[in-house]
Amino acid sequence: MERIQDKWLERNARAEARLKRVFDFTNTEPGVVIVDCNYWTFGDLPEEIPDDHYTNPASAFKYQTEKIERHFHQLPDDDYIPFLHPWYGTGVLASAFGVKLVCNPKADPAVDLSTMTALEEIDDLVLPVPGEAGAMKRVTDYLDYFKAHADLPVGITDCQGPLTTAFQIAGYDKFCFWMHDDPTRIHTLMEKVTEALIQWVRFQKERAGQPLQGCCYPLSIKVPDGYGGVWLSDDDSVIMSSELYKEFVKPYNECVLKAFGGGCIHYCGQSTQNISNYVHTEGVRAIHNLNLDNISVAAAMRNALKDKGIVYMACDFAPSEQRMEAYYRELERDMGGPEGLIIASYIAPAIALDKGRYEAVSRDRTDVARRVFGLLKRGRGDRREK
Repeated sequence: MERIQDKWLERNARAEARLKRVFDFTNTEPGVVIVDCNYWTFGDLPEEIPDDHYTNPASAFKYQTEKIERHFHQLPDDDYIPFLHPWYGTGVLASAFGVKLVCNPKADPAVDLSTMTALEEIDDLVLPVPGEAGAMKRVTDYLDYFKAHADLPVGITDCQGPLTTAFQIAGYDKFCFWMHDDPTRIHTLMEKVTEALIQWVRFQKERAGQPLQGCCYPLSIKVPDGYGGVWLSDDDSVIMSSELYKEFVKPYNECVLKAFGGGCIHYCGQSTQNISNYVHTEGVRAIHNLNLDNISVAAAMRNALKDKGIVYMACDFAPSEQRMEAYYRELERDMGGPEGLIIASYIAPAIALDKGRYEAVSRDRTDVARRVFGLLKRGRGDRREK
């Protein structure tokens, strides 16, 4: 077993203490997390992605642990806390309900089109056996391998929330029509997906030896102990009206959060129509938002969350060189102070963000990570909260 965690215990303890102050709203500087240890392959250079990444647990283990070791040697003082992630794309739970996954070479597994055609098929959906149905078995194999080969905590696989999984099962177009045609059956679908998700998360946590109300890493950012044990990906909130979201999504997110003592919700883009829904979601301790360089929208969500004592994680893939300095200056300026704020940059050497668009590039991962971290420390000298 590799003793990776043992080498960095003091450093990780300092980082977790800083993150806890953020969640306590007693921090005087934002948390800063540089995510250059991404477990997914999106945004990586093809030559860096192993051919057997999604078929061989040992390959994925090496892919993740080498990034973690490099991070600590190159960036010893940010707030990243290491863990291992049994990743197999964003459709694992949907696959357990029979949805097909597609895995192209050197690409993350993706969800195929829904084959559901009739509302009545919802009645026949059977809850999957955790760890056995669809891609759950593949995730479980990776989880077991990771747990056996390193002392790092093993988190849950990507946690698409009830809404996205229901969309994947029914199809986006049909789900939207059926909310109006037969809301009772859509609630039945949401209930089944929610219960299956709770069972699946509980299975993974127990298998990994992790507490139900801890070990939470939304897109690689550690939620400090005491602030919940689950995170949900809620990307499709951006296409839902406030009224429909309140009826068909919010209560099911609350069920999942309640089952694990609270946690974090992630989405990409703009969902300001759901500000009220998010700030009144029982159990939400943080919102993780890839804002896609829409800083004014990010500020609106951030300010509403701050007023309710909910942490805002302002996140994006690292901007292009020409945009980078201005982006982080504008972000820090518009976030309304450091309390309850985490700024995270995702380092993807094959892509760069520029005003809401991704452009293809080829950059050195470590160089970009160091540059971003330097910009986020700018104006604060070398002072960091110890």
